[in-house]
Amino acid sequence: MELKYKSGNTPLVKIKSLCKRFNLDNLLIKDESKNPFGTFKDRASEFIIKEALDEHIDKLVLITAGNAGYGLSKFAEGTNIKVVCLVDKNLKKVIRSKLKKVAYKLIKVDLSKRILKPEQVISLARENDKEVIWDVTNRFHQAYEGIIQEIRKEKPDYIIIPIGSGGGFVGLYGGIKRYKLKTKLIGVGAKQKWYSYADKLWTPWTPYRAKIESITKEKHQYVKLDENEIKKTYKEFKNLINCEPSSSVVFTALSKIKFNKKDKIILINTGKGII
Repeated sequence: MELKYKSGNTPLVKIKSLCKRFNLDNLLIKDESKNPFGTFKDRASEFIIKEALDEHIDKLVLITAGNAGYGLSKFAEGTNIKVVCLVDKNLKKVIRSKLKKVAYKLIKVDLSKRILKPEQVISLARENDKEVIWDVTNRFHQAYEGIIQEIRKEKPDYIIIPIGSGGGFVGLYGGIKRYKLKTKLIGVGAKQKWYSYADKLWTPWTPYRAKIESITKEKHQYVKLDENEIKKTYKEFKNLINCEPSSSVVFTALSKIKFNKKDKIILINTGKGII
């Protein structure tokens, strides 16, 4: 069936002031904030709904801080798929209210000191024994290969992307391999494990940990920032593009890593979302 919304084909822009500031001739931004609901996670949401329709899935459940759950719920509109959002009990009331308007169900849990296993996530969403349910908190990183498909003709020397759970990083790596590019991938994340000012960057557990480690052994890089660096970067660049703290961190890599003036570098602005 035809979905109501479509992700991808986001603009690739060049901001001259940035090029001048960092003394780089070929600095570009892939602006994922132009997706339907303001974030690159919309790509995964569209991919998940299409896969779920094909597999006749009844319900999708995910742990979300807001944007992923909102986007997935919106992409599910017009289908019979139910989306259940698990949120931390301390999530802002305004975000919970917006999620309630679009999701089938919202469940508050204490995520501050425990890690929910996939089977626990599914159990919380289950209403009867006949339901076919997917936990889509992670997985489906293949959706982000589309970013590489859209920029492959640029043949960038480097792509810089924020790392949270790692799905985007792993997906871009898969795209680089698929299209046989020589591009080096640079991921930027937070040092803090249980909390960060850039809330989308911290995660106590991810199924991609081992994969990320293996990727960084191939001359791709993972840069981790402390809280002061994250706050300073966001303050400095938040008005330049439509971003949030977790997406602004890509700019920090430009001063931490030595690039050649002629290197073609693409920053992935993962967006801000709408909640």
